[in-house]
Amino acid sequence: MRALVSSLALLVFSGLSPANVTVTGNGKILYVPDIGYISVGVSSEGKTAAEAWEKNRDIVRRVFEALRRRGIDPKDMQTNGLNVSPKYIHRQGEEPELVGYTVSYTLRVTVRKLDQMSSVLDDLVESGANRQMNIGFGCADAEKLLDEARARAVADARKKAGLYATAAGARLGKVLTISEQSYVPVRELQYEHRPASGADKGMPIAAGEQELSVQVHLVYALLDDTK
Repeated sequence: MRALVSSLALLVFSGLSPANVTVTGNGKILYVPDIGYISVGVSSEGKTAAEAWEKNRDIVRRVFEALRRRGIDPKDMQTNGLNVSPKYIHRQGEEPELVGYTVSYTLRVTVRKLDQMSSVLDDLVESGANRQMNIGFGCADAEKLLDEARARAVADARKKAGLYATAAGARLGKVLTISEQSYVPVRELQYEHRPASGADKGMPIAAGEQELSVQVHLVYALLDDTK
């Protein structure tokens, strides 16, 4: 009997639940990047860990000195990887033979003047950087762009909700919930150094145009348009 009463109560309350509409709005902003990022690595080998470490340290010091001469602020340089690993030769049927050590170091550099990107890249390679290098582009004031994209996304969502409400013979009430998904891309590209002769020896770098997008999910209450 109690189960029957509970079921009936659930049906009654479900019938009294207010109507609502859930919509998704999209806001996009196209912008030209004004800041660059470089990930660069240095790898050195030696018969001992100390030998490999010393070789790597000397190259990294040259890299830092090159960045300093280029005017890169120390706060825009961040070490994000340092590794010492043994190097073995594997022969079938034999125990692995230790033949030396490898020391690797990775650095992330923020370049706040995009016209310096090509020169900084060449400086890094000429200083001894020898591991895979990647570059990326972004926006120094991404939050401002995000706010604009958010406003566009909400406007898009409200427009859709209004269309649904009108078609259903209702009108929009207050917003019940809002949730957001943002996407601020930093485009990553691999950079390969190719020395050239003459004054124009730098690798041309083009930042191009990028897209920043925001997606919002809104739930609106629906009101009876006849009242």
